[in-house]
Amino acid sequence: MMLRTEESQVEKIHECCSIVDRPSMRLVGIEVPVNFESRSYLGRQLNDYDIAKKYIMDGTISFLAKTLGVALADTEIVSTRHQVKRDGNYHVVIGIPVDGGKELPLFLPEHTAELVLPACRYAKMEINEQKQPGRRGYEERMAADEYFIGSFRQETGYVYDAGACPMNTWDERGNLLTKYEPVRKAAGEADRFASLECMPVLLPPMKIACCTRPHGDEEDGCIFDFFQVQGQVFASEAARFYHDSDYYGFPVDHGDSYMSCFGCRVSFFEGLPDCVEKITLPGGEYVHITQKEFNGDNPSIPYEAAFGHMDCLYFKAHPEYEFDSARKVVARFRQGNCASVFVPVRPRGQM
Repeated sequence: MMLRTEESQVEKIHECCSIVDRPSMRLVGIEVPVNFESRSYLGRQLNDYDIAKKYIMDGTISFLAKTLGVALADTEIVSTRHQVKRDGNYHVVIGIPVDGGKELPLFLPEHTAELVLPACRYAKMEINEQKQPGRRGYEERMAADEYFIGSFRQETGYVYDAGACPMNTWDERGNLLTKYEPVRKAAGEADRFASLECMPVLLPPMKIACCTRPHGDEEDGCIFDFFQVQGQVFASEAARFYHDSDYYGFPVDHGDSYMSCFGCRVSFFEGLPDCVEKITLPGGEYVHITQKEFNGDNPSIPYEAAFGHMDCLYFKAHPEYEFDSARKVVARFRQGNCASVFVPVRPRGQM
């Protein structure tokens, strides 16, 4: 009989969060690559949460378990991200734990893969999205994410352990039960930026359909202004090749101050509704600061790095470059979070 993976509690943080140690685990499941251009048949991006629910609810995981001779009632259904790379690229495996010495059948469901998750210390967060009687947990998984990237890190001294894999457990109906975030104690201030990557990129000029607000006039309001009219923009031919969850935020000069802008990329300006501004962002050399998407990580960290830590994160290793004050920092948002920031740079001394 296949038993559920044992774990030992290290510390109780609060009713819904504990620190636990788990042994290494051999996971056999369906592997699905996710990248910045991934779309579902509905035309929207899928993440690991959507993919796991899909394969549990359509019976694929039950079929896999039967193939392996495992009863789902005696094991865990586990999903994890691995091969995590910058800019929204990772792989999802959704499946079940299998004994290390067990030989797998020759014939397995399409896209079956094996993955060994290392022994790890986790922040374990209980989830109860269905408000099931007798279960404790966050009633919204995003609330657990927000706690993990905010108060948890500030109050406990733990940071994300990039040497391991995050994982979720599920029931047979596709309900999320627990989130496990790999953690370790921070060794220093630089650990706060361990999930970031800085990469030099050359951006072309980009056409942006956006809404604007003057500095000091509820600047974030331009975000909600655009959300009110984005349906008209994405219905246009100019936006047909772009995701309706990819956005750009940036300032533009406005007299002695600036305007805050928020919108989406388009192929051309013709045919766009009059309710949006049409702005072309200058191309050139940028340092792309992006978080590896181990989880819903803190969207403020790339901003903090861009405006306060470029010397230690990039310029110290590349003294031939400096910040280009003639252009602006550009943020790119995906699915509501700030996924990355583009910092304009130029050869040092060049005007």
